[in-house]
Amino acid sequence: AVVSTQSTGAGESFIPVFTLFPKLRIYCDTLSEIEPLTRKRAMVMVNHQESGDVPIMMCIGSYFGLAHNTTFIIDQMFRWTPFGVPSQWHNDFFSKEGDKEVVVKRLKQHFSTTYFDRGLKWLIFYPEGGYLKNRGEKARNWAQRNNLPVLYNCCLPRTTAFVAITQAFRGEVAEVPVQVEDVVDVTLMYKGPHDLCLTDLVMGSYQDTEVYANFRTYKMADLPKEEEELQTWLYDRYQEKEDMITRFKENGQFTEGGSFTQLHQSTGRMLGSLIFWYITAFFVYDFYKSMFCRLTCLASGLL
Repeated sequence: AVVSTQSTGAGESFIPVFTLFPKLRIYCDTLSEIEPLTRKRAMVMVNHQESGDVPIMMCIGSYFGLAHNTTFIIDQMFRWTPFGVPSQWHNDFFSKEGDKEVVVKRLKQHFSTTYFDRGLKWLIFYPEGGYLKNRGEKARNWAQRNNLPVLYNCCLPRTTAFVAITQAFRGEVAEVPVQVEDVVDVTLMYKGPHDLCLTDLVMGSYQDTEVYANFRTYKMADLPKEEEELQTWLYDRYQEKEDMITRFKENGQFTEGGSFTQLHQSTGRMLGSLIFWYITAFFVYDFYKSMFCRLTCLASGLL
């Protein structure tokens, strides 16, 4: 069953404008379970199908009035794109592969100086560390070598960031004095010709697509204490995601008897957001064009 509802949240975002396009529709189930947590701090982990997952989660956050109360962990490669520049203004965390201790130290610093200081609510991240189409085969080979679950609808997650965030949010880190009580596990599934990438959304170059999201909630205090047990707990959640997506492909539901709600956005607010998006994209493009011309002139002078 599918019902429809209108967003009344005060939050604004430049990304949810894409839900205005009739070719894209977003549906969520278990909304009654998740709505109380939209007013609280929570660790939100999402499976990563494509680059479009990030703006899709922004759309969902905007529906709940969380557009200015979330922070994302985003790959470093997006920092200087039209999408990444507003993310810097938003104080999102840009991650890159490297030494585990360095990554953990930067995360803890972000929590103490940004997340808690600004009173943000949801910390959204993608434990897989990459898109399914890019990491799927590599993740399956690694899982087989290490006797871990082999997944086909999502990737086996990386655990470094998850363990660091969990330890920080449980008050086990001196630099992070405030605790976070809730964990939200989001499973995304695209129903269309293919999963959406960021370019598809920006250019509108995609066919009719429906995005379905399932929410499951846990208490941080119920998660295991030891790092190895935490890793196993996360692997178990992704095995559940694998089974849920398989079930959805077979009968159109994540869980038996599930009901979906279609999310809508305010048209006026979203049109303003669209204008903001394209102005930002223009200035970023103009900056890179100017830098390219200057470097070309400099190289010509040297030659």
